Amino acid sequence: MKENIANHQNLLSVFAILRKYGIITNKEITDWADAVLASEAASDYAFIEISTSASTHNLIKILEKNAMNKNTEMVCRVILGIIYHLLTENLIAFKDSLRVISEISYEEGLTEDEQFLLYGYSEFSSYELQGEYDGFRLYRENFFEFLSFYKNFTLTNHREWSSIHETLLTELSEKLEMVKGNYPY
Repeated sequence: MKENIANHQNLLSVFAILRKYGIITNKEITDWADAVLASEAASDYAFIEISTSASTHNLIKILEKNAMNKNTEMVCRVILGIIYHLLTENLIAFKDSLRVISEISYEEGLTEDEQFLLYGYSEFSSYELQGEYDGFRLYRENFFEFLSFYKNFTLTNHREWSSIHETLLTELSEKLEMVKGNYPY
């Protein structure tokens, strides 16, 4: 069966955003495309374009071009889940995660509570949050609690994102209320 690039629009969008911020490498993305190509007798030409892209700029353009009909709110939530895992495994600097959070905070498809919290958390991106200051410790704990809502999203379970998203939506409002109640900023 021929793999269709349109079935991967949300993943392509996640790849594009994460690559734009240097969170993943071109190789990780091209390896994914190579795996799709290797598993199929025939695939969309877009997989070949991704696989053979020579520059980051071109790769991001190809990813964005093929992700025009993505579910933007789900993509944002997936990125939050991926950031959660990268932070807990110390694979991303805390400040780098806040740069991505800042962009996501303006997404109109997210709930008002998500936008409020993301924007508030992103405001701390100009501070050094590694110190012993208790306010920073509390901030980090609240931030991780918020991100943990999205922890079921990973790059490896992209075929399950829709069902994970539907489950998350049923409980998200209640979880956000708890975080807002503890939001000291």
